[in-house]
Amino acid sequence: MDSSVFNVYANALLDLSISKNEVLEMRNEIKEVKKIIKENNDFLLMMHLKTVKIEEKYQIIDKIFNSCLSTLRSFFKVLIKNNLSFYFYDILKESLYRFDDYLNIEEGTLYISSPLKEGEIDLIKNIVSKKINKQLDMEVLIDKNLIGGFKIVLRNDIFDSSILSRINNFKKALKKE
Repeated sequence: MDSSVFNVYANALLDLSISKNEVLEMRNEIKEVKKIIKENNDFLLMMHLKTVKIEEKYQIIDKIFNSCLSTLRSFFKVLIKNNLSFYFYDILKESLYRFDDYLNIEEGTLYISSPLKEGEIDLIKNIVSKKINKQLDMEVLIDKNLIGGFKIVLRNDIFDSSILSRINNFKKALKKE
């Protein structure tokens, strides 16, 4: 599927959310629904089946996502009608980029070697947030391979302050000499 189609729908959802004054709420729901869809691959396959009638798919959307904004449920129904249900995840992923750009949010992952003390994660977030001039929305994961320190992976940047990174850089420097 051509990614420009994803862009068109992502922009349409953002525009609709702006007009309904529900941008932040929609962004949060997109993030949650994206997780649900990623964890349930069978959902996309079932929504794409030609043997399941469109009305049945609409009912499934209403049942599974009954707590979501009606705008998002209606958006899914448009995708179903246009035979794009198999691309829910990709369109939501692209939509999340649009919403983040609009809200000046950068999504990423903070990898740490072991649990940090209370407030340390917020301190790291604040420092990086100031550096990139955006609000951060980060998932925190423990990566024992880091040995110590941390690594932050954003859409277009990596901030690596891990001991593993320092060791690897030291190895590279030794190989050059």
